Amino acid sequence: MAILTSGRSEPCLDNVGGIKRVYLFKYEDYTHTQIVGVKGSTLTSFPGTAIYGYECVLATFEETINNDVDGISVDQTLKFTLTKQELLTTRKLEDLRKIDVRYIVQYNNGKYRIGGLFNGAEITEIKAVSGGNKADLNGYQITINSEEEYAAAFIDDLDATGFSESLILLLEDLDALLLENSDELILE
Repeated sequence: MAILTSGRSEPCLDNVGGIKRVYLFKYEDYTHTQIVGVKGSTLTSFPGTAIYGYECVLATFEETINNDVDGISVDQTLKFTLTKQELLTTRKLEDLRKIDVRYIVQYNNGKYRIGGLFNGAEITEIKAVSGGNKADLNGYQITINSEEEYAAAFIDDLDATGFSESLILLLEDLDALLLENSDELILE
């Protein structure tokens, strides 16, 4: 049983809100022994995984802790916007919505958290938006949802934990460089 032993004072005024970057990667069903850290707190080791970064705007990450007759669960919701619609991004997003993912958010203060860590996450909505005025959004609004038993863990160092950012080599016309078998050439 948990015991309440302290309160919380006002933290330093160096707090910076917002999300700078989102990393997506395919969900793989790893055992809990392959995912090392303190559940709901920190992730210190993860099987070697290539992750793909997205610069985004208007991003939010929310967690709702539910305590009901079924026990405790944590609903995680990531919403973010990618600016500028283009063919390659549209193709990638169509492919992404067909698979379960995990995601890492990088806050503007440099800290990282991982969502969908144990159960994976689902891209539940992709909106291609183009406003009526030149200054309005032309891009994509994406929503990803996951339900976990634990809160999203913090990650101190992506490389040391087992993540490596991969880049897809793009040609000048923004088409991906394809191999003879139509697979994309990925730089790691």
